[in-house]
Amino acid sequence: MPSTPNSAPNSAPNSAPNSALSARQLAFFVLRDIDKGAFADVALERNIGKFTLAPADRRLATELIYGIVRRQRTLDALIDQLGKRPADQQPADLRRILHLGFYQLRYLDHVPDHAVVDTTVQLAKHQRLGKLSGVVNGMLRQYIRLQAADSDPLELPTDTMQALGVFHSYPDWIIQAWHQRLPAEDVAKLCEWFNQTPKIDLRVNRLRTTVEQVVTALSDHGLTVTSHATIPNAVRIVGPTGNVRKLPGYDEGWWMVQDSSAQLVSYLVDPQPGETIIDACAAPGGKATHLAEMMGDT
Repeated sequence: MPSTPNSAPNSAPNSAPNSALSARQLAFFVLRDIDKGAFADVALERNIGKFTLAPADRRLATELIYGIVRRQRTLDALIDQLGKRPADQQPADLRRILHLGFYQLRYLDHVPDHAVVDTTVQLAKHQRLGKLSGVVNGMLRQYIRLQAADSDPLELPTDTMQALGVFHSYPDWIIQAWHQRLPAEDVAKLCEWFNQTPKIDLRVNRLRTTVEQVVTALSDHGLTVTSHATIPNAVRIVGPTGNVRKLPGYDEGWWMVQDSSAQLVSYLVDPQPGETIIDACAAPGGKATHLAEMMGDT
């Protein structure tokens, strides 16, 4: 494999031809910062202002970043299998770009294969990887050919525990620790559960708006939103959201992020207007403000 050219500077190029490529570029820069030790949310916040992206592209970039971090072992296994060198011997930027391509092919069903190949190869060229863009093209197309043969392109170890680790992207020691307590089929279910994209629950501030208004505003923003079946003022967002501070209603104080299980506590307390309520463990105060809302601030 040819040696890698000097990496492009860690800033967003001004020549990105479209927002689809820009979403991948944003994800690439954030992944690079994460590899240098940054926290994912901090790196995303630091880089997202360099790009002008539609909400859908922001959500795509967020899904790519967190998904690749979550699935790194599996993605590296694909590079080990399909590349001429193992993942840990690949040039760092090439490895990140292959992660972006393989993640989309394997875990996203709304991006056509041809679009994945095209944008990933373009990204390699924008990062001045030269002939290595051909390596990207070849490896991604090889994955697509194997997938078209009605089989999983990922080859798994013969050892059951190692196979679970590679398939679900967990270190062997975690799989072994779980297996000491659970049968193998339950370990697999646990891996699947923890790999789900987290759902975000919001608590609607009924002193300022209604659940219906929040659901409509978020749905118009392109999000999949449902009201909670059993908790009156809870709204659940399914799928990636992007930066929650940019969502409708954030600046207006219509809602705050709070898990539905945490919201349930206030209903169990059942505070009444005029009562004195002491929250002895408040930090940062989500339940305390919920109690105040339910009391009408009285």
